[in-house]
This record gives sequence, structure tokens and C-alpha cells, in this order.
Amino acid sequence: MKSVTVRQVESLREKTIPGLHESLVRHLPPLDKDGAVLDVGCGTGAWLERLFGHGYRNLYGIDVELSQVGTTNAQFFQANLEVDDIHLDGRKFQLITAIEVIEHIENTGRLFSLVASHLEDDGLFLLTTPNVHSLHSRLRFLLRGELQFFDGKADETHITPIVLTPLERMLARHGLRIRSSWSFPEAGGSIASRKSLRLVSKMLGLVIPNPIPGDILCVLAEKCTR
Repeated sequence: MKSVTVRQVESLREKTIPGLHESLVRHLPPLDKDGAVLDVGCGTGAWLERLFGHGYRNLYGIDVELSQVGTTNAQFFQANLEVDDIHLDGRKFQLITAIEVIEHIENTGRLFSLVASHLEDDGLFLLTTPNVHSLHSRLRFLLRGELQFFDGKADETHITPIVLTPLERMLARHGLRIRSSWSFPEAGGSIASRKSLRLVSKMLGLVIPNPIPGDILCVLAEKCTR
């Protein structure tokens, strides 16, 4: 693993549903703008650049490939979470994020171990991932036996669907617990499903509970300090 400061700014692209990053900023509780923030699987650095635009100034990112990074407003570490031992020079962070990352990871325990090791005692861990709890996702599985975002037409690097109850148990093994969860788009609905499936889901939503309706599951976790 090596620390890299990126100097050439290229066009940033948010590799996720439009509007997600700004929504996540609004969901963050008040934090010290000078406190350290780490983004795991930072991609182009668009999320870190978004945080910089909101006043955060102590920003770090990790990714296996840094050639795609297009911001100079953070310090970056090149590492493969699946195989590399990541120590980050003993740094602790008030916020660690993993935006659209965990579904690509074979060994999720390595991510949670990294978070538990480098999160401040009162720090927070924010992760997002494709939502398999939504009504339209459940309906697709009922009709086709396939999970939305993880079927044959989905990104072939999507290998790990996340379900809340097992997630709670995995986090607990690393001394973490879920503080809150929600979905995006916050009003529900899906931009990924066919129009016919969205219509059927909307009708079923009148009689079937759909508490986590959007395409993206968002989870804010914290350390179990007591």
C-alpha cells in the first residue's frame, strides 16, 4: 500500500444514481469539518470532492486504481481491500464511508475490520449498496427468481447482496451497530426497473408494507461503546 497525492484534476463522474451524494450529505449529522474522513473505494473522488464543497478539509481515499481520481482536495492510498493489509499509518477517522462498494467485495469482513480499526470511538460509518429490500426488488425475485442489481443483466462485479439482519450480525462481530437506515430515492420508486414492474409495485404498495422503497440502501453505523 502506498500513499499518493493526486495532482492532475480530470473531469469527475459520480458512478452512482444522480442525486445520491447530495442526499447523503444531508443525512450526515453535524461533524467537525476539520475531522478526518476516509472514503473506501473512492473511485474518481467525486464523493470526497462533494464533501470538500461542503467544507470538509481533512479528506482521504482508498482505491485499487488511482488513475481515475480527478480531485486534488484529498490524500489517497492505493490498495486492494481484498488482499492488502491496510494500516493507514495509524490514523483514526470521525467518518468512514463506502459508497456503492460492499456489493463488489467478496470478503466483507475485511471492510468491517478496517472500519473498526480506524474509526474514532464516537465516529460513524456510512455505507450504501443496491437495495434488495424494496417491493419492486422482492417482486422481481418472486416472478423471476433473480435479485435486482445482481441478475445476469446487472454489473458483473456485483457479487454480494446485502440484507439488513445479516448485516447487523456481521457489524456486531466487529464492534459496530446500525444507528439508522433509509433508502434513495427517498420518495421511493425505482429508476432501474421496467415501467410495467414499477406500476405493479406501486399498486401492491397500497396493501404490502414497503418501508425501504428506493433503489439504494443507505446505512449509518457506529461503534458499540457500551
